[in-house]
Amino acid sequence: MPKANVYNMAGQQVGEVELSEGVFGVEPNEPAVHAVVVNHLANCRQGTQSALTRAEVSGGGKKPWRQKGTGHARQGSTRAPQWTHGGIVFAPKPRDYSYRVNRKLKRLALKSALSAKAASGDLLVVDNLALDEIKTKSIQAFLDAVSAGKTIFITPEVNENVYKSARNIPGVSTTTAKILSVYDIVNAEKLVVDQKALAIIEEVFAYDIIRRPVITEQSMADTENKKYVFEVSKDATKIEIAKAVEEIFGVKVIKVNTLNVTGKLKRTGRYPAGRRPSWKKAVVTLSDDSKSIEFFEGMA
Repeated sequence: MPKANVYNMAGQQVGEVELSEGVFGVEPNEPAVHAVVVNHLANCRQGTQSALTRAEVSGGGKKPWRQKGTGHARQGSTRAPQWTHGGIVFAPKPRDYSYRVNRKLKRLALKSALSAKAASGDLLVVDNLALDEIKTKSIQAFLDAVSAGKTIFITPEVNENVYKSARNIPGVSTTTAKILSVYDIVNAEKLVVDQKALAIIEEVFAYDIIRRPVITEQSMADTENKKYVFEVSKDATKIEIAKAVEEIFGVKVIKVNTLNVTGKLKRTGRYPAGRRPSWKKAVVTLSDDSKSIEFFEGMA
């Protein structure tokens, strides 16, 4: 399981923290990161460029010389593209360069970028990323203590003191845990994450693993034995499922069983019309001393 060093605001190491394997321990996918970064840069383009075609340039109504007998090439207008002050061939016009990429691709790219930073040791966790006052010297002192240059600070929510203290330092920026950008992560040399923000990042990705609870008569009866049934991501491992359930519901998981469920037949009248999508089911068993999952209370 990947780990990261924990620092205080004085830049002193005070311990280590274990990182989620499903978020910070995946194999980085470079094509996914590249595709999402290109998409980010394209979406940032203003698209306000504009030039005039020969039809839009003023003048040029008179033929510069007669068609034949001059020894020159024939010309119909002094505003043709080959003339000085003429129009532009295929002139660029205002357009929207933005486009959307698949949500799963964006998630994979974000996990890949975070995992690459964690593997290279460029992910630093701060036990409490906060300042009592707006003071750039405090942020600069922390960066000097941990030998960080181009850095992005990740806070649980908008922290005005941290933001205003860091904005005057070249190459340093701030963001929050719920709006992480792959481009910002790749562009930074170091990631400085508040420990509470780290928990938020892992919890957000936990919902990618746990899709929904499966509520049937049998599954509701199993809740008396601390067993709960969920639809989960097809590529999720048992360790990732257990970790996600613990992070979302605050319980202790002792066992996970998984099963691939074939989609049922869809029918149109008397004849089948294909199958519904297959999915993965997980039966999660909690420890005896663990609390019940509140989502299921009152549904039996």
